[in-house]
Amino acid sequence: MWTRLPRYAPHLMALLSYLALALVLTYPLVREFTRAIPGDGFDGWQNVWNLWWVKRALLVEGSNPYFTRLLDYPAGVYLYFHTLNIFNGLTFLPLTLNAGELVAYNTAALFSFIIGGYGSYLLALWALQGERGVFLRHLAAFVSGFVFVFSPYHMAHLLGHMQLISLEWLPFYALMILVLLRRVLQCQGQWLKTALCYAALAACMLVLVALCDWYYAFYMMLLSVLFWVWAAARQHSLSAVAKISAAMALTALIFLIATAPLWIPMVQETLTGDYMVPPADSAEHLSADLTAFFTPSTLHPWWGAWAATWADRFTASLSERTVFVGYSVLALALIAVLRYRQGAALWGVAALIFAILALGPRLHIGGETRFGALGPIPLPYTLLTQLLPLLRIARSVSRFSVGVMLSLGVLAAMGSAWLLHKATARGGSRQSQGVLVLITFALIGVIGLEYLAVPYPVSFPETHPFHYQLAREPGEFAVMDVPMDEWDRPANLLFQTVHGKPLISGYTSRPNPLAPAWRTPVLQVFRYRGPDINSGDTAALAETVLADLNVRYVIVHKHDLPPGAYRTETLALVEHVFGAWPVVVDDTWLKVFRRPDEPAHRLPYLVLGTGWGERRWDGRQPARAIRPPQATLQAHMPAAGEATLEIEAYAVGTAPLRIVVLGREAAVLALHEQPVPHRIPLSLPAGKTPITLEVSPEAAVVMVQRLDLSIGSAEIIP
Repeated sequence: MWTRLPRYAPHLMALLSYLALALVLTYPLVREFTRAIPGDGFDGWQNVWNLWWVKRALLVEGSNPYFTRLLDYPAGVYLYFHTLNIFNGLTFLPLTLNAGELVAYNTAALFSFIIGGYGSYLLALWALQGERGVFLRHLAAFVSGFVFVFSPYHMAHLLGHMQLISLEWLPFYALMILVLLRRVLQCQGQWLKTALCYAALAACMLVLVALCDWYYAFYMMLLSVLFWVWAAARQHSLSAVAKISAAMALTALIFLIATAPLWIPMVQETLTGDYMVPPADSAEHLSADLTAFFTPSTLHPWWGAWAATWADRFTASLSERTVFVGYSVLALALIAVLRYRQGAALWGVAALIFAILALGPRLHIGGETRFGALGPIPLPYTLLTQLLPLLRIARSVSRFSVGVMLSLGVLAAMGSAWLLHKATARGGSRQSQGVLVLITFALIGVIGLEYLAVPYPVSFPETHPFHYQLAREPGEFAVMDVPMDEWDRPANLLFQTVHGKPLISGYTSRPNPLAPAWRTPVLQVFRYRGPDINSGDTAALAETVLADLNVRYVIVHKHDLPPGAYRTETLALVEHVFGAWPVVVDDTWLKVFRRPDEPAHRLPYLVLGTGWGERRWDGRQPARAIRPPQATLQAHMPAAGEATLEIEAYAVGTAPLRIVVLGREAAVLALHEQPVPHRIPLSLPAGKTPITLEVSPEAAVVMVQRLDLSIGSAEIIP
């Protein structure tokens, strides 16, 4: 019966089966396909915004989608280090245009299950080429795709990490590298032409991986190195090693050329700034716990709560800590290693390497790094970061486990093939085929039972009638969202897809060094819930600063303010700063203030520029360090005239501080270990004037506690 089917039939059946399984195992998503997205409603809204922004950038503004002025307005933000996953934005653009962002998002999610499963299916078919029985090979390969795309890793990131659920191109790239290595070694003549052809195909797959997520592109590069080492170690001549080395180099070269418009700006940024580098402890906190590989997902409907009693000890968040591989999958992988040995060894080594790297810089067991007198125990990831300094920008190390699941998928197919062989010696009869199908269903059922996450959580877009009213209001103006703390809310990005107005802040994957929120008076107070060194009188400056930033509305999201001191302090600050402004909405969800059309009396103020350290707070006052050799300011004057720059600063030891305005030295201050106020008279033009604070490169620490700008002159206070 099987032999009478068209050659494409098993492939079509595999694709349709992965679609059906995706609809079942993500239920109730299929029921809410046009009204909700899968996940917890946090990062998912950021990715809905990504789809919306790619559409707007390309078809409305005609601009580079890797830069937007709609966030952190008016400075804008570069999105090279943001999880833009532009592959989905471009591929599903027709759906975004015709059915909306929610349908496009959900279709992209289903696409990852269908195509990712099919890619792993093809990869397993390649690995099973020596097996007897075509029907058996296809059934065993189907298990591989199921393991890969329905793993707890994939389901956990379905909570909102669209760039990470887009793992569909990983198995295709792995397959193309294996094909490349074999074809080059088999080629007797014109090997360069053969190498170029297959290298281009492999590079194309890697480009698709990178357009979804750069983490995954890096993981596939590591897998490529493993494949190359494995292939080179099996050769008996230097010419064969040279051939496969040249083929791999060609693949890398084509990939680098194709993605140059993306990685060149990223490398330039890493050489000139460190804003994309996460806190030093991020890699350790977001690493996989050793026991996490054996701890079921907390999304499981039956034993998830039980698993959470142990998983809550892990240092990573739910989506990052969930790396459970499944006991049935481990059993199949063990069978593969024991029965196939040499054929399974490559995938066993790959799974082991990726698992060790996913553990991060130090070993965690049950959330602990010290085990009596032993620990912390360093792991190979630390060496990898030393060899590749660019890895310092990586944050979530547990994501290496996607390579574990890719490798275990192939091993599971091998183990399944052995079981199917054992179950029936005759794969050609109709009766034997029925037995093979039943056994495959049983394997899928057992694995699926371990991986189950039904009903899967879905989130509905909760918008307010005011957002639609805002969309209809003519003119270009910005809105300021409160709360506006260090982690801006991704729901605000969802609201922007409705009203389309620029946001004075914004939630992006990496902090924006150009963001007004950390350097501009008024905004700083809401960002830090306290003053910065240049904050001045917040209530007095509010009209001037927000008028200069073209902010028309301040939207207070009451539903985003948790009970307690945070809510009380934020609402009190709002009333203190904006209490006299007209209120256009006030309900249980929002309170919206409208800025008066024109400030009655504009005031001068200072905006921080480059060269400043992080804001420090000792409980009484803020402070910032000047990073040698200089830090910059921008003086905003309502009109030309005399002004006074006030600086309160100190140094460790004695250090001079040189004030340069419009390229001319305005003063040189002698700083000591005790903070001293200095008043410097300046003659400034109307508008924005750059001011530079220069320190000696040898100065250990120069700290500034207060900066202020007032109209009128004064003598220097030394």
